[in-house]
Amino acid sequence: MSKQEEDVNKAKDILKRHKNQIRQKYAVDGTGVGFKIENGRLTDKIALQFYVKKKKSIEQLLSDGIMPIPGEIEGFPTDVIEIPGGFKPRK
Repeated sequence: MSKQEEDVNKAKDILKRHKNQIRQKYAVDGTGVGFKIENGRLTDKIALQFYVKKKKSIEQLLSDGIMPIPGEIEGFPTDVIEIPGGFKPRK
């Protein structure tokens, strides 16, 4: 198994273990594991992805009583990805 495959499995395990905490603390519509996007470019870093309908500033989140997602969890970077239409079923 490659290092990247190991990292993907570790990241999936982290999301699984923190599933309840994520739903209680952060206003996210979904989670996943993928490559981090930085400055609009895909990198080769494995990241914990958090999907939201609309990104908000830290101030907006805190005023709404929502904790901002940390920059990393257990050594893995996080990535907040805006999906305005939300998730739709595949046809």
